[in-house]
Amino acid sequence: MIIDIPTKEDFYSSADDMVNEAWEKISNLAHEYYELDSKNQFYLSSEYFTDEDIYGLDQYWHHARPKLISALTLVLQSVEFKLKGLIADISPYLLITGSTKNIPKADENGIRSFTQFHSIDAQDLIKVYEVFGDKQISPKFKKWYEDIRILRNKFMHTVDKSSDINPEIIFKGIVYAHNELNQGGSNWIWHRYRYKASHSGGGVDFNKDEISGDIFEMLQVHYELTGAIYSCSREVANEIFNYDKSVDSDYCKKCVSVMAEFEYFDSKHIDYCLGTVQRNKRSGMYQCIFCRNEYEKLPESIWEDD
Repeated sequence: MIIDIPTKEDFYSSADDMVNEAWEKISNLAHEYYELDSKNQFYLSSEYFTDEDIYGLDQYWHHARPKLISALTLVLQSVEFKLKGLIADISPYLLITGSTKNIPKADENGIRSFTQFHSIDAQDLIKVYEVFGDKQISPKFKKWYEDIRILRNKFMHTVDKSSDINPEIIFKGIVYAHNELNQGGSNWIWHRYRYKASHSGGGVDFNKDEISGDIFEMLQVHYELTGAIYSCSREVANEIFNYDKSVDSDYCKKCVSVMAEFEYFDSKHIDYCLGTVQRNKRSGMYQCIFCRNEYEKLPESIWEDD
């Protein structure tokens, strides 16, 4: 008898924890960079500041290299767990390699734990899923998965100073994998917001009178999105967030109204947020890339009721 058999939900839950940890780690660094660089631009445009007031950011991401590598590892492990979840949904026994060889020894009651068996190698996960599943993984994703595994292995198994790693690689990987392996689900940034809101208490059961995670985390995740967009090239920002860095954007009245429910919220808190509403060229509507709310025309004020 085998016990501790994992389900798709088990793998997906662990994968979600990993990828959100990676996102939070790097998006917070990215927003700090955005905030410091914004201050630099202000200082450079003002006659009241000198070069001595400018923050030196040349080594910022080089100094953060260990955190970037750690995040990359979490992203890839999250993808592997998502793939295992898809396979487990077909049959968890497909995850066992060499099932007739080296069978773990049972206890005195004839019981074996699933965790004692050797799992198939990560490089075979897509192949196994496509053989036994009813869907195919896109060639583009397969190429990305192989490339990111090679990059991760360079960092994990040797001291590789030549391979480049930057925040764009992390953000692109997270959104790309989310879209491929969660088809039909919410967009990444809304998924991130729901995850962060549900984990807002940090495991502490606060009094019901305390502010809800839905309210408090709205601003925080906007900061994260701002850092991510700022760290990506125009092409990548457009590809993964549907955000055009070359055109103007506006704040979303719906999103800001949620932020404003926080007792200590101040309008200056969004000074270091990018606007999330841009005109959709296909529909002609103005749409928020965060909450997906649409506007026929932009509100005259995000602070006043219509």
